[in-house]
Amino acid sequence: MANYNYYVSAIEYNSDNTHIAKLRVHEVGSDGKFKPSVELTRPQVIELINKKKTFSTMTKVGNEWKSGAKLEVIQVTTDYLKTKKDSSTRDNLENLPLIKDA
Repeated sequence: MANYNYYVSAIEYNSDNTHIAKLRVHEVGSDGKFKPSVELTRPQVIELINKKKTFSTMTKVGNEWKSGAKLEVIQVTTDYLKTKKDSSTRDNLENLPLIKDA
């Protein structure tokens, strides 16, 4: 996988299902191995990205994890996490499994 500080493997929406509220995050340690996953809120991830930490999605293919797309912070009417730069509020990590299902 590419060298990112963190990888996201699952998401959870807010109660209205309008935006991502939590993300399952896997930090990469100084030894290059994953630390135990934690759940972070969207604002926590945005804060880390604004502090120059890098994030990518990751998906499990068979028994192997594959790196996905880099996360970026964009401003529409609020801060969103997205993997693709455009003016849409959709396509925000929506292909990852929900935390409760992963």
